[in-house]
This record gives sequence, structure tokens and C-alpha cells, in this order.
Amino acid sequence: MTSNNANPHHYSLSDGDLKRSVDEACANDLSIELPVRFIVELSVAPDIDTIMQVIARWSRAIFRADRVTIALPVDATHLRLVAMEGNDAIPLDMPVPIAGTMVGRVFAQGKAEICPDLTLSEDWDCKILTSKGLQSCLDVPLLSGSRCFGTINIGHCHRNAQDVADLIRLQAMAHWVASSLRIHHQVDEMRTLADIDPLTGALNRRAFARKCAAMSADWDARGDPKKAQLGIAMIDLDHFKAINDRYGHSAGDRVLIRVKEALADSCRDGDLIARMGGEEFCVAIPDISQPGMLTVLDRFTKAIESVYIPEADQHINVTASIGALLVQSKMDDQDKLLSLVDGMMYRAKESGRNRVLFYQ
Repeated sequence: MTSNNANPHHYSLSDGDLKRSVDEACANDLSIELPVRFIVELSVAPDIDTIMQVIARWSRAIFRADRVTIALPVDATHLRLVAMEGNDAIPLDMPVPIAGTMVGRVFAQGKAEICPDLTLSEDWDCKILTSKGLQSCLDVPLLSGSRCFGTINIGHCHRNAQDVADLIRLQAMAHWVASSLRIHHQVDEMRTLADIDPLTGALNRRAFARKCAAMSADWDARGDPKKAQLGIAMIDLDHFKAINDRYGHSAGDRVLIRVKEALADSCRDGDLIARMGGEEFCVAIPDISQPGMLTVLDRFTKAIESVYIPEADQHINVTASIGALLVQSKMDDQDKLLSLVDGMMYRAKESGRNRVLFYQ
């Protein structure tokens, strides 16, 4: 093993040394024994957080460690501990900076490190581990393909507790965990893509129906004594065909994108925005009163009117006709409710466009 340039008291294997060590390990049949119960617990874990906790718990047993943590990235500057077993030196969910930490360096460089004596380390996380009684640790990256998904760290209460064989065994286990994370991310990405209108980034009709029904059921289950209601608004752009005919479909697409952004800027976190098809959008707003809903609808009309699309030295003007209603109980017949609000929107068009009609 060679000393790490960032911290001379940490050690890692060069790519060539790692390959040779792995080849030797394979030749010597170095293995990891996985208890059947471990595999059974993994198979019934309902979500990725539970999977990570099962892996942390059994990794502690397999490597006879005093502490095991799994860290995943939060953003470009921090990791977060998502699973922990044993010594709770750094609390679960605590953000850990990537800069100036052993775990951050392993994540950023994608290369495992051993610190045989934590008391000699200058890294922020290692100092915390030392203060809580840990004396050595091994951290390996969760690598799958060219992507690092996080790290696994095993710590012990005595010095020089890990060797190259431990590094190779834990790295092999980390590859397996990373493959599970990669599949989980791919499924999430596919699910997200299936729910999103590719042009505007709004929900599509199918996803809106599902999420709106779930929102309504959750709100109904809470039984809010204040009788807060669920607002639904159907928004259809006026004379949109004329925009496409005069300026072309690319200009029409830019209008749709900007309108969705204007609606998003006028909504709260948790409100749902969907493109129902063509130039028609629908917004669901939970926990709102009629006066509050009217205020939101006024924001919508002003935001849409303020949309600026430059095209051939001209300003494309955009307005919308809006139909709206408030739901006072669980949406048992969503199609009927959407039909009602759609009807109000068409009445707004027939009565002159660029206005809001509220279903009473």
C-alpha cells in the first residue's frame, strides 16, 4: 500500500497494485460468507433506505466491526449518512463535507483508503471518530461502471484493524451494493421520465391523475376540522393555434415551456402542475380556501399575461381561459370533477376568453 498524498497517514492501493491483489485473492479463493438470513432480509426490504440499513447491519457482523456507515451524496459538496450500525460518532443523516474528509476523498477519487491510526489523521471525520473511541477505519467507494454512488466505512476500536484482504473483500461487497443502487436509480429515472411531459417538464395526464388521487386521499384521511379544500384549475391558452400558424411550432413550443414556468413560479411546493395535452394545463392545489384559490388564479392570469416570447422582432402575447373548482371531500370520481372544471374553462372561452370562471 502507498501513502495518500492528501493525508500521509492514510493508505491506498494503486490501480496496478489493486489488480494484482485482486488476482491473488481470486487465486487464493478469498471469499465473503453471506448468511442466508442476510439475503432473506434483503429480499423483503421494502425500499432502498431499508436495504442500506440491512447491508450496514450485516456488514458489521461480517467484518466484526465496531461501526459501519453508508454515505450517499446530497449535492456537489456534501455526503449524508443513510445507514449506520454501532458507534454513532457521526449521527445518521448528518451532512458530511466532501472536502477535508476521508469519506469525501474516497467518494471523489473513487479509491479505497485505510487509516490504521485515526489519531494521526487531519481529516475532519477521522477526528470525530477518534473523539468517540474509534482507532482505525477502512472506507471504500460504491462503484458501478464509471459512477461512484457513495461509500461504505468500517471502523474499529483498536489500531491496525484492517488489511489489504479486508479492503478487497469490502470493495467486492461495495461493488454489489453499488449495482443495487444503480438499478434503483435507473428505475427511478425511468419512472420519472414516464411521468413527465418531455417538452415542458410538467406532469403528464396519467401521472397527474395518480398523484392528484393520492393527494386527495391523504388530505381526506387527515380529516382536517377546518375543512381545507383541494383546488383544481384547468388552464387553456387562448388562440394558441393562431400562434402556431403565424410564428411556427417552435415558437409555440417556447410559449408552452414559458407558461409552465410561469405557473410553477406562481405555485407553492407540493402543488401539482400537469400538461393535459396540446395547450391545456391543470393545477391541483391542496389545503386552500376559496379566497386563497381566487388569489392564486389571479396570479396565474397575470403570470401568463407577462410571458414574453420574442419572435421576429415581435412580442407574442399570451392569455388563458381558466375554469376552477374546490373539492370538499375525497375525489372518488376524478373524471367527473375534471369534466366539471373543463366545462368551466370552455365557458370562460365562450364568454370572451382571458378570464376565470369558478364552479359554485
